[in-house]
Amino acid sequence: MVRRGFRERRRVALACSAGGHLSELLRALEGIVLEDAFLVTYPSPRPLPAWIRRVYHLPHPRRRLWPTLCNAVQAFWVMWRERPEIVISTGADVALFAILWGKLFGARVIFIENGGTLRPSLTGRLVYPIADLFVVQWPELRRFYPRAVVAEGLLL
Repeated sequence: MVRRGFRERRRVALACSAGGHLSELLRALEGIVLEDAFLVTYPSPRPLPAWIRRVYHLPHPRRRLWPTLCNAVQAFWVMWRERPEIVISTGADVALFAILWGKLFGARVIFIENGGTLRPSLTGRLVYPIADLFVVQWPELRRFYPRAVVAEGLLL
């Protein structure tokens, strides 16, 4: 399958959980050709698109101390090694440290808030202050995220 649309030649990190967050991220990127993209997630049997050539599996933190520390260390190593120019995420806990380390290493951060709820997510609340572009899918979320860009129907 040939992907058509906007071409992005910069190194891009895609950081998200492997379930619905990954589905949302892939849907948001339809029509964009990422020539140098890698995925940071946790292990999952889900098949990935062929254009994602490098995948880094990090421990799923599940809000527990040891897996969270392991995730932080491994995310540091991945972001140090890859040095992305852009980090795009739809969130969840596995992506948090990849986003933070990416930002510290100079990457631009694009965060797309989960479209399945009208309440702010924990990852969204933590990432909002450092995000260069914060996208919400419902206008009601602008009261929590005043700088956010509303993209209604982005993932429908």
